[in-house]
Parts: sequence; C-alpha cells; structure tokens
Amino acid sequence: MIKNYFKIAWRSLAKQKAYSLINVIGLSVGLTACLIVSTVVIDELSYDKQWSKGDRIYRVLSVSNVIKGEAPQPATFSGLGPSLKRDLPETEDYCRISVIHSRLKLTTDEEGINLKVLRAEPTFWNMFDTKVLEGNPKKFIKGYTNIVISEKMRKQYFKDKEAVGKVIENVPEFGDPKRYLVTGVIENLPQNSHLQADVITLNEYRAQDNRIPGINEGYTFEPQYVLLKRGTNIEAFTKKVNQWYAVNYKGKVLDYLFRLQPLKDIYLRSDFPAVQEVHGNIRNVYIFAVIAALLLIIACINFINLTISRVFTRARETGVRKALGAGTAQIIARFLAESVLFFALSFAIAVILYPILIKYVEVYLGHPLVINLFNGAFLFIAIAGVAMVSLLTGLYPAWYLSKPKPTVIFRDKLPTSGGLNLLKRSLIVGQFTISATIIIATLVVRYQVDFMSQRDLGFDKSNLVNIDFTDWGKTGESFKNTVKQIPGVTGASITNWYPSSGSGSMSRGVKLDKKNVTLYFIQGDADLPYIMGFRLRKGRLFDRNTNADALSQDSLMGGVTDPETKRLITSQPILATAYTAKLMGLKINTLAGKFEGMPVGVVSDFYSESLHNKVKPTVIQAIKDQRYGAMLIKTIPGNGKHVLEAVNKLYKSYYPARPFKYNWVSDLIDRQYRADFKLQQLFTCFSLLIIFLACIGLFGVVAFATEQRIKEIGIRKVLGASVQDIVTLISVDFIKLVLVAFLIASPIAWYAMNAWLQNYAYRVSIPVWAFGLGGASIVVLALITISFKSVRAAFINPAESLRAD
Repeated sequence: MIKNYFKIAWRSLAKQKAYSLINVIGLSVGLTACLIVSTVVIDELSYDKQWSKGDRIYRVLSVSNVIKGEAPQPATFSGLGPSLKRDLPETEDYCRISVIHSRLKLTTDEEGINLKVLRAEPTFWNMFDTKVLEGNPKKFIKGYTNIVISEKMRKQYFKDKEAVGKVIENVPEFGDPKRYLVTGVIENLPQNSHLQADVITLNEYRAQDNRIPGINEGYTFEPQYVLLKRGTNIEAFTKKVNQWYAVNYKGKVLDYLFRLQPLKDIYLRSDFPAVQEVHGNIRNVYIFAVIAALLLIIACINFINLTISRVFTRARETGVRKALGAGTAQIIARFLAESVLFFALSFAIAVILYPILIKYVEVYLGHPLVINLFNGAFLFIAIAGVAMVSLLTGLYPAWYLSKPKPTVIFRDKLPTSGGLNLLKRSLIVGQFTISATIIIATLVVRYQVDFMSQRDLGFDKSNLVNIDFTDWGKTGESFKNTVKQIPGVTGASITNWYPSSGSGSMSRGVKLDKKNVTLYFIQGDADLPYIMGFRLRKGRLFDRNTNADALSQDSLMGGVTDPETKRLITSQPILATAYTAKLMGLKINTLAGKFEGMPVGVVSDFYSESLHNKVKPTVIQAIKDQRYGAMLIKTIPGNGKHVLEAVNKLYKSYYPARPFKYNWVSDLIDRQYRADFKLQQLFTCFSLLIIFLACIGLFGVVAFATEQRIKEIGIRKVLGASVQDIVTLISVDFIKLVLVAFLIASPIAWYAMNAWLQNYAYRVSIPVWAFGLGGASIVVLALITISFKSVRAAFINPAESLRAD
C-alpha cells in the first residue's frame, strides 16, 4: 500500500509541473544551504573534542591583580605548572606549549621551509593522544632538541630516505641556528584543534625555569596547560590555586590571579589573536546556527503555503476518494507520501550540490572542514532529520486536504475557511519578517564594517611597508640609512612596535589617584613619529637629526645602577597621546612623575590596536642602537614594487641566510577585520538566499491565488477594469502582509543588532535609513514577484478566462 501511495504521489508531481518545480527548487535551495551552514557549525563545535583526556585539560590564564579591569593573558610564569604539580595533589601533569612559525632546512634551500611548529616539552605525551608511525618519540634523547614530524612532512620531504635519526637545522631570525634530532613520525595532528602544527619540537627546561621567580628576578610568560586528576572540582581547585599563590608568593612576586580555561573552550571562547593563531568565535557559531534554522524554516513555510494554496484544486480529488471508500487516515497517508517524496527529491538534489559547493566554502573559510555530510553519522542524522521535517511539514496540509466530504464533487469549490486563510497570511508574514530582519541586519553589519575600515586611525597607513621582527645585529642602523637612499623611499624607522602588533612594546601598571591603570610604551627610533605621520598637537616631535632624544635599548631594559644613566632615563624626552596627557595630567617639559620621562610633545590619539578595543594610554620613547625589532619604510605612491625589489636585494646582501619577510601595513590593519569582512559577506549571501526563498514561495502563492480568481478577473475586465486595476487588486492584499512583516521585523532587528554592536569598543549608531531601505527592499521585491503573475493574468482575454473550468 505504501508503494502505491508513492506511485500516486509521483504521478501527481509529474502532472502538476509548475507546482512541483517551485516546491523542488525552494526545498533544494533551502536544504542545500542548511546542510552547508550546519556543516560549518558542527565542524566549529568539534574543535579539541578528540583528545581522550580533554575533559581534564585546562589552559592557565593570568589576570593582573594590581591593574583592575586588565584582560586575562593566555600565559603565565614558566614555573607555575611544575610548582602546581609539586604543591597541589590535584595536578596530575602540566605542559608548556606554544605554536610558532619557524623555518627548517628540510631541503637544500638555504631559506628553509616555513612550517608551523608546536613547541612543547616531553610531558606532552602524557596529556595528548598521538599515533606513532615511526621511531620512539616518547623517549626523550638528551643533548638535542627533539623533533617529531607529521606523516605529511614525512611523505613530502623524506619520501625515499630515512627520517628518524636525521639532524636538521633551522633558519633563525634571532641568534645562531639550532640543531634538531628527528626522533619519530606521528599521524598528522588534527585539523579541528587549536594546536595545529606540521612538526612538534620537544625540549627539557632548566631547573630555574621550573620555579616561580622573585619580584626582582627576570621571568618569562608562556602558554601553559595542566592535567587535573579525575573528580577534581574545577571551581574549588581554581580557588585553591589562587589561595596557594597568595599565601606563598604575595609580596614576593608580581600579583596575579589565575583562571583555568577548559580545553574544549579554547578555540571558540578566546580572544588572543597575537598568541593564538587558530581561533573561532562562539558568537558567530550561534549566528550561523540560527541562519541554518531560518533557511530550513522558510523552505518548509514555502511548502506548506504552496500545498494549502491548492486545497481548492485538490478538494474534488479528496471527495472522489472518500466516495470510493477511502478513510481519512488513508487520505492523510496519501498526502504525507507526497510531502516525503518532495523532500526526498530535494534532499537528493542537495546531496548532489553539496560536495560541489562545500569546496568553495572551505576555500572561503581558509581551512578544510574535518566533519562533512559524508563523514561519520552526519549523513544518517541528516536523512533522519529531513524525514522527520517532511512528515511534520506535510502533516497539517495533509490533514486539511483530507477534510472535504464526498458531496464536494457536486460543488464548484470548497467553502472558504477563515482559519486556512489566516494560516497562509501568517506564514507569508513570517517569511517576510525573517527576510526584512536579515536585510536590516546585513545593512547594519555593512555600516559597522565600513566605519571600521574607513575611520581615521590617527596615523598614515598608506604606502608603508613593514619588515618583520628580526635580529639586526650591529648593522641595523647602516641598513636603515642605506634603505633611505633608495629612490622612492621617503624614510625608514627601526621599531619594537608597528600597527596591529599590539598596544605597545611593553606595559607598566601606574597608580593614578585611587586606581591603577596600564600605561603602554611604544619604543622606536627618533624617525618613528615622522614615518607614522603622528599629528603633533603641541610641543615638538623627537629630534631625528642629532638623535639626542634617544636612549640606548640596553639602558631601558632595567637593572641600571649607574647614576648618570638613571638620570637620563628619568628625564628622557617622551611623546604622549592627547588622551594620555589628559589622563595622567602631563605637562610639556615637566617631569612625568608617575613614571620616567619628560613629555616634549603631545600627539593626537591613534589606534594602536583594532577598533574592537578602546584607545589605550600610550607613551612613545625614542631608542637607538636597536638590535631586535621591525622596520617601517615609507614609500612614494606608485613606487612600491620598485622599492621592494631594491630593499630585498639590499637585505640579501646584509643578511644572506635570512628570508626577506614583509607586509604592507594597510594589509596588516585589514587583517584585524578579516572576520568582520567575512561576517558581512556571509550576511549578504544568506540574506539573498532567504529573500530568494521567500520570493519563490510568494510567487507560488500568488500564482494559485490568481488561478482561483481567474473568472473574477475576466468579469472585472468586461466591466471596464484596466490592467493597472487588476494588478492592484491582486497585489494589495499581499503588500499589506509584507508591510505587517516589516513592522514586526523592525524592533527584532533593532534589538538583535544593538546587542551585536556591543562587541565593538567603537561602533555606529543603528541608522534609521537601514530600516527605510530594508522596508523598501522587501516591498519592491514582493511587488516584482507578484507582478510576474498578476500582469500576465490582467492581459488574459476575458472570453478565455470566463470559459475556464
């Protein structure tokens, strides 16, 4: 019997081609988009879920207990992990882990191969699962930095030779080359983890690095992970850690509080782009999940609307079947079979389109999706979900279509149902409410992104090249002066800071009245303010001709005992931003008092970080004889290519063993907003999809509504109605529904976008024109959609329409 239901359903679909085509197109587009977006959401949620001990692994976050409101750092004292294991029995193990980029000589290329390196210690094997393919990497060989390569690296660079036991070198940016001993080959580290790398390097730490240093000792901060014993209450343990630190180290070391971030939260709930390259955003995951649901909902609304729009044309069919003895349950099953068949056909088309489109999505995202429709149980879940949705979606139309009594075959049409009309109108309003909300949201997102990309940053980012941080040695100043002589170059500066690299070269807590604030220091040579185009508000900039305002880098590193040097540091000329001068009460040519330095000039505020963060109190110091740092080069417009070729050639002559790595500063700044640009593009794409689905559904409803009124239209034309009158007659009811949808969507969009904008330190006010443009857009799109059918109906010859059955 079920087989017969599907046969009849197939014949019905084949007979009513226009209705079937509209339904299949709408459902196919909706299901395809929903599957793709769901894949992205599921893949994002899968990060770091594969580690067997992952539920017991935490990353330590440090929060300054002196500077209130300071954001947490994903790093802590190098010796904290060993100290926790020694003193607190809940700590099963620890590991200091960081992911860096390094160049290794895996080929004869002197510049080496740029690889992603997971730098860890031997305890890594006690915490994370890896399958060993060759060697015995878990046995640490002393005297070397051990390196474990991935299967991918093995196949690519050691295809026909033994890898284990080979000694390789790196191409350092600082210091001398290091030697690495290959101790093993492991399976590729998972792509859906924030710990992505091509190779793992392992080193043991010195004894002094395994303790927490005193306040006057040098110290290092490193990303650190701890493995807790089973049954440990994380809240109680966190409290215990901070109490332990306060009892044992208060007043002896820097005052910090510690938090423990679950491993499973690191990818989606971290905002540390400077130290964590691989990260997502839980907020975007929620947005994508909602959009996936909306795409499916609109596709289902289309199906319901189109089905109940045909209730009058199916009434006689139902009446005949009942007259021949069919029961209500049989008729409901018959129409449910039709619903399942529609969804099955559409799902089959979606499955065909999916692998084609998902490749473009991966390219757009910039990384492969580990989980997809054909991976694991996803396909079975999708099939079960589509089957359930098809039954739920088809249930009401099937029930309503089963209502007509056998006597309906003697009538011209089924009596009008107020409830049915209310449902159709409500569904249309629902569709266009979603469409209007998404259009308004897209416009607001675009407005915010444009605001960030076009806002005056307080410096000139154009035609500015940045050479990456490196060790300039004793020839840095000579190299810079030679670069300045290249035609097309207007200036150059060696600096410890550049736009997008952070708030400053270093920071310091400063007591201000009854609160502490973090003061950020930007250190560069005397040319930096000129190269950056900082705007002088009062006083003067650094004297770059005599270099008298600059101190040596060594003298600013602390530990100075010479009285004369101390005096120079205390009275060193500095520049302050306008915000800093006002906040700290600084005056020109008057000692700062709260910190070393003599303000000689005040420059306009500028954004050292992205507009996601507020302007920080910033001081600029001039330094000379810098050994480590980046270099900023200002070029004349149109000379960029020529200058880069010349600088590259010059760089090779000074530093032949190092790769020349550079970026345009404008590109570095744009990268800070890459996620925002992508979100804007995705909103635009989704809004177009949702509008398309809403319009195709509206087109179908209008088409069947017009067919029902074909005789009425003919009579009106005979009585003198114009084409415009007929089009207005058909359109006005639907446009009213669209306007109602806009009125409902407006407060929803305002609330949602106001909440979204709170994530930006500098944000736009939601513009009124976004609502006007959004409302006008859906009205125009609805009118265009309605006109395709209504204009055609208005031109039908009354003689033909009045003869219609």
